[in-house]
Amino acid sequence: MSSNPDYDRWYAARHVRILLSPSHRLETFGNTLVNYHLISELDDHPGKIRVREGRLEAHQPLVIAPHFSEVVTEGFSDEAKAYVEWLKANEESMRILRYGYCLKTDNFSEQIITDSLAAVTERVKSEVVASHDGFAAVLQGVDEPWDVALVELWRREVDKSFSQNVKELDENGKLFG
Repeated sequence: MSSNPDYDRWYAARHVRILLSPSHRLETFGNTLVNYHLISELDDHPGKIRVREGRLEAHQPLVIAPHFSEVVTEGFSDEAKAYVEWLKANEESMRILRYGYCLKTDNFSEQIITDSLAAVTERVKSEVVASHDGFAAVLQGVDEPWDVALVELWRREVDKSFSQNVKELDENGKLFG
């Protein structure tokens, strides 16, 4: 790690490789447990590979609705007030989804293996594929700050799941109903 935490954070985020994504998307009406396997080479120790395993719990997406009826427009122009009135009249169609997640330490483990990065990566990936776990992910990233890779995995899974989650919420009357 460098002496600049901002650099380390962005470096870690840019260097995450998701080798195997969950085949299932995040659940719309419940929490989702993603089983991650994060592989990283130890800094300054070539041939030493750390494999971290754990669970990432993605919480059920929540529908967030604005409350334009509470907006006060003192000192604003008539155009701004008219726009706020339009927002109030149309706030039912202005919903967003909020996703949350939690790193679970109850199933966390790590081990250091002496081998090449490529060999360990292939072995872990093969084991995960053989497990047929639709909620498993294999990532390769930096050793520190390693957990940035998990945040990036979560961000990508939210992005991948969003449109289907919106569709299912709408079909069940939970988005605009």
